[in-house]
Amino acid sequence: MFRRLPSLHLLAAFDAVARHHSFAKAAEELCVTQSAVSHRIRALEEQFGAKFFIRSKHSVTLTAQGTFLLGAVTESLSTLEDACARLAGTRRVLKLSVGPAFARNWLVRRLGAFYQLHEDIDLEVNAVKLAQTDKLACLRTGEADVAIRYGSKSDWPGLRFTELMRSEVFPVCSPAYKASLGDDLQPKALLGKTLLRLLRQPWKPWFRAAGLNCEEPHSGPLFSDAALMLDAAAQGQGAALARSALVEHDLASGRLVRLFSAGVPSEFAYYAICQPDAARRAEVASFLGWLTASAVHAAH
Repeated sequence: MFRRLPSLHLLAAFDAVARHHSFAKAAEELCVTQSAVSHRIRALEEQFGAKFFIRSKHSVTLTAQGTFLLGAVTESLSTLEDACARLAGTRRVLKLSVGPAFARNWLVRRLGAFYQLHEDIDLEVNAVKLAQTDKLACLRTGEADVAIRYGSKSDWPGLRFTELMRSEVFPVCSPAYKASLGDDLQPKALLGKTLLRLLRQPWKPWFRAAGLNCEEPHSGPLFSDAALMLDAAAQGQGAALARSALVEHDLASGRLVRLFSAGVPSEFAYYAICQPDAARRAEVASFLGWLTASAVHAAH
């Protein structure tokens, strides 16, 4: 049976191309030529009589058979890597994918406590803006072991997820912008002012909570990323509707100030998500346990 398995260097080439969507980047990672990677993929495809990649001028995508194989290869290589690391006594690595706003304003400020508890685990934190259409591709390709995402329970089918926290939503702005609104500050002072907008974060529920009968604003700067919107608010460009989890440090430092006591609970929450098999790895379980406890502590 063992002799019918592909050689490890063929599977490693397949894994690298699938993760990078590029033969050139896979070659760079494996320290071989692009031609060598192509040869290995061709040998793997010939062994199974299948085509695993669709190659175009600017991209490489997996076929249905390639996607099927990737799940098994990713799991197998991870298991082998963990076993080798334990035998060699080397450090374990956990790859984390998280949005930049949550990483900068909540997570990174707490990671020191994790390292104190788990000195043998290194985190690789990838904080990038995520496409709304496929926010969990990194888990399927093995580029991340754990992802932290903002959404609802129905967004993570077939995956293991833990709700970390829900946020209160309220307006914030720079101290200078607040001063420009006048001394007798009331919610109606925002009417006619620049309201910074974020996708999937409407203003209308807050208007209602503040006693204002207003429609959703259809003008003003629109941002796809919360971190960018908060930076714009800190620069005095307008008032932003912010999630409490993302502005706790900015409020404490005075970079931003809260406008009014009125707030509304967000309909979404932050979740920690992983593949079911990944949750059984010791370093993943340790990180998820610490992350959940930190979220509970922060809420109190």
